[in-house]
Amino acid sequence: MTGFIHASIGAAIGRFVRNKPLAFGIGVFSHMVGDLIPHHDLGVSEAPLLGATMARIIQQHGWNSPEFFGALGAVCPDFEHIPTELMKHPRRFEPMPEKIFPTHNGKLPHAGWPHDEKWGLAMNAIVFVGALYIGGVLGGPKKK
Repeated sequence: MTGFIHASIGAAIGRFVRNKPLAFGIGVFSHMVGDLIPHHDLGVSEAPLLGATMARIIQQHGWNSPEFFGALGAVCPDFEHIPTELMKHPRRFEPMPEKIFPTHNGKLPHAGWPHDEKWGLAMNAIVFVGALYIGGVLGGPKKK
């Protein structure tokens, strides 16, 4: 899954877990589950959407919220992609044994999208908006 979808799922987890360290840990685990499910990746071009999603989670719930910690945990595994992206490593789109996360090093499959791209984009949009809704990220300012 793309980072912004991982973040939205992590925020939804945090909303229900309500414990920041646990939300972070389950967020990391959710990243693995998300990578195992067939999905359409967007690559580096999704970085602005990830930034906007994290900013919206912070705006709605704050830095010190379980929603933020869940989202952070869900995107942290992708931080290991940054050096290979910056170096334009020729194997950056393949499993790399030097990476730590199981769906990034090939120990677990990172499922690609087997169908037409438009259906992958539609699935991304549905999961993204649904998880934002469940995570309480959509709508007006959070009521205190």
